[in-house]
Amino acid sequence: MVDVFLKFTRVLKNGTVFYLFEGFENVKSRWKLPCEYLSGSHFAAWNGILLYSEGSGVKTLPPGSTISENEYVELMKLIDLGKKRLREIQSKMEI
Repeated sequence: MVDVFLKFTRVLKNGTVFYLFEGFENVKSRWKLPCEYLSGSHFAAWNGILLYSEGSGVKTLPPGSTISENEYVELMKLIDLGKKRLREIQSKMEI
């Protein structure tokens, strides 16, 4: 299975790059996405809506929404951190 959780499409509007959130791919349950709570940052899926936070407040991203390029970059960093943390937790559970 391909390791793709979120599907975004890059959109150019008036010379500015945005990212359109199309939804989830390869997510079988709403708890499949990794979460990172130890640093205050986290993200999760709930009923088709992406919930994420860098620690100061929760943001929601339903399918069909667009975010700026800066928000997209920050979200991808948060997701990479969560995937890394999930791998660490899974490796400890296998011991």
